[in-house]
Amino acid sequence: MRLRAILFSAILCLPLLSFAQQETNQAATRGNIYAGYSLLHANNDLGSSLGSSNFNLGGNLNGWEGQGTFNFTRHFGVTADFSGNSKQLAGISFLGFSAGTQQHMYNFLFGPTATAYFGKSSVFGHALFGEAHSSLSAGVTVPILGGISAPITNANAFAMAFGGGVDIGLSRHFAIRAAQLDFIRTNFNSVDALASGLSTSLNNRQNSFRYSGGVIWRF
Repeated sequence: MRLRAILFSAILCLPLLSFAQQETNQAATRGNIYAGYSLLHANNDLGSSLGSSNFNLGGNLNGWEGQGTFNFTRHFGVTADFSGNSKQLAGISFLGFSAGTQQHMYNFLFGPTATAYFGKSSVFGHALFGEAHSSLSAGVTVPILGGISAPITNANAFAMAFGGGVDIGLSRHFAIRAAQLDFIRTNFNSVDALASGLSTSLNNRQNSFRYSGGVIWRF
């Protein structure tokens, strides 16, 4: 009788064990927090220059990106995305003294995200909307005393980003973002874009591509 009871209990526990194993092999899906490196490549006049010879490249800005996503369902959620990138435009250096100008670009974006899961890994796409802040500053560095900088000009504009990426799961709660690629459109007016060093174009739109990669914590 005791042996039968043990066997009966074991049979009842098998579905629970199977479910627990399945949950272990899947990623947590309530949401995630991401932090990583960001490379912003500014392509001015992309929309009007495709197919022509005056494809104007704006250069690369290095920086960071932070992101938080909350999922309302397993596959759909909302994302807050913040990034900052900068580039040294011009500078001189002599005997430890240096001076130069630097361009800064910040994006504050929000929008829906769709995610498909493959075990602990996933692919996602998003459409983000918000504000971009561009500025130009000048600074000097003096030996021993350090550096100091002052803003020259800055501007804000509407921004939107469309893209997605691939996350490689390490465990239920941790993953590596192998790649995230976004097309970013900003609408600085031509005066602000020229003054802040973001564009050499006279129109009121700027197009950029952003790559980022980093680490993710899922909850």
